[in-house]
Amino acid sequence: MTLHLFNPSHDEALAFGAATYCPGSAACRMSELLWDLPRWWKEEGDEILRLPPDGSLRGVKSPDWGCVERIMPWGWDAHIVRLLQRLGAPAHLLPATADLERWRQLSSRHTTVLMLKHLRTSIANDSALQFMLPADSWWCTTSEELQRAVECAGGAVFMKAPWSCSGRGVWRCEGENHDKAFRRATAILQRQGAVEVEPAYTRVADLAMEYECEADGTLRFEGLSFFDTSSSGGYQGNMVATQEEIAARIAAYGICSVQQLQTAQSVVADALRQVLGGGYCGPLGVDMMLTPHGLHPCVEVNLRMTMGRVAIYKALHNEGRQTPAPH
Repeated sequence: MTLHLFNPSHDEALAFGAATYCPGSAACRMSELLWDLPRWWKEEGDEILRLPPDGSLRGVKSPDWGCVERIMPWGWDAHIVRLLQRLGAPAHLLPATADLERWRQLSSRHTTVLMLKHLRTSIANDSALQFMLPADSWWCTTSEELQRAVECAGGAVFMKAPWSCSGRGVWRCEGENHDKAFRRATAILQRQGAVEVEPAYTRVADLAMEYECEADGTLRFEGLSFFDTSSSGGYQGNMVATQEEIAARIAAYGICSVQQLQTAQSVVADALRQVLGGGYCGPLGVDMMLTPHGLHPCVEVNLRMTMGRVAIYKALHNEGRQTPAPH
């Protein structure tokens, strides 16, 4: 059987970068409320491991490891591996240290910067892709690079920490808050080593494309998701509907057609293969954005399970169809 567990502190753990990590209050609340979230994709006979929200192991009974064929957390990081080791998980069920570090690096927003570089080239070389925005993004490792990126953007920008989730770790830089934004960016540079900077594009709506990456590097498209965010970019919730309804909802904005969404799905998959280079296996989602000037093809890449993927599974459940478990 597969042992599932929901660890919403995953992105914070990646930012911390060490196994000895204490989850923040927001992640603790989410863990307490949604510990059984994998019920929407687990298969018959699978089990869900409930961990205390504070990341401790008080009162947790170790699973019968002899019956476990696979472990599927929300996302793999050094913190969750350490907890599983303390529960006696055998080494063959856990990723190697080298894999964890490679996945951590690929999970940073540097992957988004590289994705956009590939996508800009594709858009420039194919007139059929003009519905896609040739979006810019800069990876800055010094204060001087930060300043140059803001100057290149020529207006308001969003600054983003290398690792964060649900809109946290993202702040706007313009006008009166310029100095405050730079102070925050400088602190992130000292803690995490880099900051992503991108122009503050006008958002019309948010969407994502969900994929499954196989061990041989093959990418399988799992579906579209459509979600709401706050004015600051914080995640607020997903639309649960059929794929046809979601595609029609997106196309109704008049920015890209259903056929163009299918084209974008293929182009983004090509860029993912180039950037990931076979270095990741598992579920992933690419957040996108509708703008007045076209489809922003890659706002963020999430190398883990996503709420968009959960919404797809929930919709299949509502239709009475079998939910395919992620591999």
